Amino acid sequence: MTAPIPFIPDRFKLAAGHYLTGRPAYSPALIRRVAETCGLDRSARLLDLGCGPGQLSLAFASWVGAGLGIDPEPEMLRLAAELGAAIAPNIDYRQGSSYDLSPALGRFRLAVIGRAFHWMDRQETLQRLDALVEAGGAVALFSTSTVHDAACPWLAQYRQTIGNYAQDEPARLQRKADQWESHDAVLRRSAFSSLERISVVEQRRVPVERLLARPLSMSSLSRERLGDRLDHLIAELDALLAPHARGGAVDELVESTALIARRPLA
Repeated sequence: MTAPIPFIPDRFKLAAGHYLTGRPAYSPALIRRVAETCGLDRSARLLDLGCGPGQLSLAFASWVGAGLGIDPEPEMLRLAAELGAAIAPNIDYRQGSSYDLSPALGRFRLAVIGRAFHWMDRQETLQRLDALVEAGGAVALFSTSTVHDAACPWLAQYRQTIGNYAQDEPARLQRKADQWESHDAVLRRSAFSSLERISVVEQRRVPVERLLARPLSMSSLSRERLGDRLDHLIAELDALLAPHARGGAVDELVESTALIARRPLA
């Protein structure tokens, strides 16, 4: 069993302002597929755990009657609430973490976690969610990745450059270790052991400035950790991407994935 990564509440304090710009959006087609698969309707409540600036809760807002987003970082919550004020008044945001999950939050049809499950005590989180997700409900883990393809000739070097600067970050080392269990393995040992994976692949035209903001959205590459080396990283990435850019943008093949976990049928 893998030990959890130590909880640091302000881990994303410096990254919050770059998150929406730097991180790829989840495909609307994926959101629709998950909403339909999980039977969401206006009677459903949504939990967005580790919600960040609200990418998932805002995307699901029109599919549910109400939702709650939880995150330990106040700046992330401020961004989420600011965006949601006009387009998602049915979503509330609250400071907290997976360690604050309790029956007092009520019941949910679907609990979503986007790019955040690895920061939690995964086994304990699933045990707590078992008390919150209603019968027939589900937990869904969301992620995005760039697919290796001829349309993205810059990708391998981009990843390698970022890896060179992030390689000695303690949490990254822990997740890259042979002992680190996959999310699938952790889920299979939980109450939510029936797994289904859905993915949507899209070619997108991405401004270079967004790819330069991506490392700024990562806690492993924070100014606090890298200091002036962060400026060198951004300069290296800018020089790397420049030959591939047309009109200030490059092609990126983005795969948006949802791993839906349910309780097994009796």
